[in-house]
Amino acid sequence: MRSPSPAAWIRRALPTRRRAIAATVVVVLLAAVVTWAVWPQGPGVRTESAMLTVRSGPAGDQPVDLDTTLYLPADASSGRKVPAVLLAHGFGGTKESVRSDAEEFAGRGYAVLTWTARGFGRSGGEIHLDSPDHEVRDAERLLDWLAARPEVRTDAAGDPKVGVVGGSYGGGLALLLAPRTAAWTRSSP
Repeated sequence: MRSPSPAAWIRRALPTRRRAIAATVVVVLLAAVVTWAVWPQGPGVRTESAMLTVRSGPAGDQPVDLDTTLYLPADASSGRKVPAVLLAHGFGGTKESVRSDAEEFAGRGYAVLTWTARGFGRSGGEIHLDSPDHEVRDAERLLDWLAARPEVRTDAAGDPKVGVVGGSYGGGLALLLAPRTAAWTRSSP
C-alpha cells in the first residue's frame, strides 16, 4: 500500500483545519460575550451639576458663579457618609477635563466635586492665576459647601474629610489650599 503524497495529505487536512479554526473563533467569541455579560459592573455613580455662587476676593464678599459637578457613589447617603475629593483641572481646562478621574474616584467610594475654575468655561469671574484671594478662596468655599452635604463624612461640624487633587494649574491650587485648610481646620470648633 502506497502512502498518500504530502500534497494529498494537506488537501485532506485543510478542510478539517479550517473547521477547527472557525470553531475556535466561535468559542472565543462566545466566551468573550458571556464574560462581558456576567462581568461585575462597578458601583453606580450619580451626578449633580449646578452653578454654585461663592464669595471670594480680598474681603471675601465678591460673588462668582462656578460651574460644578458632584459625583457620588450610588449608595452614598446621610446614613452612609463617604469621604470627599475636591478635583481641580489644569490651566485652560474645565470640569469636563477631569470627568474620567472623578468617575474613577466616585466608583471607589468617594464623593468628588469638580468645578470649572473662575474665568474658564461657563464659570464667571476673571483668572487670577491661583490667587489666594480668588481661586484658593473659591476652593475654600467649595469645601464649605461639601461639608454641608449630608453624604459627606466630616471630622467635625464644617470640617469635611477631604483630599484635594489636581494637575498643573489644579495641582498648584491644591498646594496653595493645603496650608490654608490646615489652619482653617485647627480654627474650626
